[in-house]
Amino acid sequence: METPGTTTTTRAVVRLCAMVALLIKGSTGLVCYTAVETLDLGCLLRWDCPHASPNTTYTVQTKTQGDPWQDVSWCIWISSQSCDVSQAFSNFELYNMIRLGVHLSPSSTVWIEPRKFDYSDFSHCSLPTPAFSPPSVSVSLKDDGLLVKVQFPCAANRRCSVERCCPISELIDPWTTVTVYNNLNHSDYQSRTVWTQEVMSYVDFSGLAPGLNYCAVANFSFPTFFMAASPKSEPQCVKTVSKSGQLTVLCIGFGLTSLLLVPLLTVFLCRPRQPAPTIENQPKTLV
Repeated sequence: METPGTTTTTRAVVRLCAMVALLIKGSTGLVCYTAVETLDLGCLLRWDCPHASPNTTYTVQTKTQGDPWQDVSWCIWISSQSCDVSQAFSNFELYNMIRLGVHLSPSSTVWIEPRKFDYSDFSHCSLPTPAFSPPSVSVSLKDDGLLVKVQFPCAANRRCSVERCCPISELIDPWTTVTVYNNLNHSDYQSRTVWTQEVMSYVDFSGLAPGLNYCAVANFSFPTFFMAASPKSEPQCVKTVSKSGQLTVLCIGFGLTSLLLVPLLTVFLCRPRQPAPTIENQPKTLV
């Protein structure tokens, strides 16, 4: 039977062994820095383990709120230091987590502290670069104004097919701002912001001066979730029809119409008429 002194000594030895074990574990120098990069709703996990050996391999796992941790099938026992997990997430309104596993041996894996991935990763505060690519615009004349069509960048997400472009507007509804300005006088401009609920956005502008060059640019954002705005698109320009040009078009149209109608009228007017029957030629009435 152990004496009280022996019991106290045994406990002290156990505590000392535990502290030594913790020190040995910390002395391995396993320090990894992880970062999440996002572009167009995609998600790229990068990491740097300065003290890991060149032959170290890694595994990445993801977890969506309510689900268990799952391996990213294309990032198991890899030697690279990045993993694109865009196809692993489909719902940004739930909590999504990512964690890195470092394989110290075939039977020993150390998991680094998980990182989240949600709407806040698209905000200005967490990103040194824009989280979205700029949209593209096309401009066409419409009556006395312009029609601007906005095309959004493709998204990287498992809800979209890899073989085709899936605009981000299929996954979330952006706020789209379109600005049309006079190319010679940028203070002469019109700007409209619309909530886009379709794959593409169409915005009409009217009241533009005739005979001038107007350019259109667009960008989009998600102010509801305090998300970053995209950069502006490349400008697309078009020249509105001048009054003299409109008169010329009317004259040309009138001339073409005349060329078609005059021959028809000439043929109709010059067509020989049948002579009216005279009295002599009429049959006599029987008495």
